[in-house]
Amino acid sequence: MRRSFLRHTLLLTAVHLAIRTSALLFHIYLSRRIGAAGMGRLQLVLTASGFALTLGVSGSRAACMNLTAAQRGLGRPSAMKQAIVSSLSYCALFSVFAGMLLFIGAETLAAGWIRDADAAPVLRLTGLCVPLHCTVAVLYGCFTARGRIRPLVITELTEQAVDIFITLAALQLWAGADFSRIGLAVIGGSAAGAMCSLCILGAQLLRDLHPIPNDGSRMLRPLLRLTVPLALSDYLRSGLDTAEQFLIPYGLRRAGGSYERSMADYGTICGMVFPVLMFPSVLFISLSDLLLPELSGSKARGEQQRIQRVAVSCLQCGFVFSAVIAGLLFLLGPQLGELLFHSKSAGAYLRAFSPLVLFLYTDRLVDGMLKGLGEQVACVRYNTITSFLDVVLLLVLLPRLGVTGFFITFTLTHLLNLGLSLQRLCRSARIVPDLSHALRTVTAVAAATTFCLLLPQNGAGTLVIAAALYCAFSLCLCFITDALSPELLRQFIPKKKTAGEFSRRKALI
Repeated sequence: MRRSFLRHTLLLTAVHLAIRTSALLFHIYLSRRIGAAGMGRLQLVLTASGFALTLGVSGSRAACMNLTAAQRGLGRPSAMKQAIVSSLSYCALFSVFAGMLLFIGAETLAAGWIRDADAAPVLRLTGLCVPLHCTVAVLYGCFTARGRIRPLVITELTEQAVDIFITLAALQLWAGADFSRIGLAVIGGSAAGAMCSLCILGAQLLRDLHPIPNDGSRMLRPLLRLTVPLALSDYLRSGLDTAEQFLIPYGLRRAGGSYERSMADYGTICGMVFPVLMFPSVLFISLSDLLLPELSGSKARGEQQRIQRVAVSCLQCGFVFSAVIAGLLFLLGPQLGELLFHSKSAGAYLRAFSPLVLFLYTDRLVDGMLKGLGEQVACVRYNTITSFLDVVLLLVLLPRLGVTGFFITFTLTHLLNLGLSLQRLCRSARIVPDLSHALRTVTAVAAATTFCLLLPQNGAGTLVIAAALYCAFSLCLCFITDALSPELLRQFIPKKKTAGEFSRRKALI
């Protein structure tokens, strides 16, 4: 099992890295084409569509992953099949309703909230595509929970390639400088990629599930027990997140900036800085997705010691990785902003936000483990609390402090979210956080960052050398301070499978 988990983690990480790299390059291209203010308007459109997608999924993806992994861990293929069918049916009902709602309200949303009539056609097209994207999201969760990683790899790469190819073709041959056409090109390319994913995964799922007989298992009640509280919490949390995103440019305007200036600041932070800031978190995306079925299956089998071992090892290695990336972004932030976006403000914001990587990455990892342990409701509750606090603080601080108010709000709420989630994980997994490990890690990374700040960093060549020296120096210090130890790394070294394990794997899909 350890060999399979490590192989799947590395495989998904490689795929997500390729996808994130292409997405980041596309973000850079788009930001240079439409500018910071255009990125701000596009970000608001995507924020509105994000709420519709939350409404369409309504907790079915997480519920499908949890139920599928649990039934697979218990060796009940018929119940697993019924869980998948029920989740997809549930998603279809809610996603059609959400898409219709966005399509009908596109004009009002564009005029009243985004304050740009050109956004209305983009929102209408997004509404038509909501059922497609929601169904694909549930299918991805289903395949992840069943350990079917290879089909996911092929599908994700195909989807990304189709998405970027069609979007770039539409931008070059049709869109021009018109914001409405640019938005339609972006949404249309994404829909084409999702359609490819639906065809590939749908056909594969039908082949996998067809031989499994129906034994009369009923999964609707267990599904509703998960989706109803998850959906209600997701609606509140996503609604608060959407309000938060719309409040940022609004608050910046109240702080004394013009519409264009506030949109430019918002676009720089959310459309340029955050994609770079979160780019290395691709490892945590893969790990979080795989930890859910891993921990869910271990919990169903009553393997408490394995849960503790996995939780402690992932937390410690994840914190070291987060700290190293935080130091690297702090070291190279100004140079990256100038190199990627030709923007000094993007570089300054990147350096300012880089220390928060410690909390953002770790929080994502903790959330993945909590969902694997069946703590989805608690996880969403914490996210809802911090989102509500986000909105309150933005209303108070943004008009008075501008971007500084946004930074303070972002820091406080994400620290609170991590604290609440980590406390819940420790209680659920029965572990005790090692604060001395965190202190040793931060000390090692801070020393490496301070040393490398003294090195010259002019030009792309010296930038690469500084990054390589920093990574080598920081990792060496982590080993010296025992933040990384052979015992910790040994937890991720795969063991050879026994004949019994091979036979058990063949009995399950």
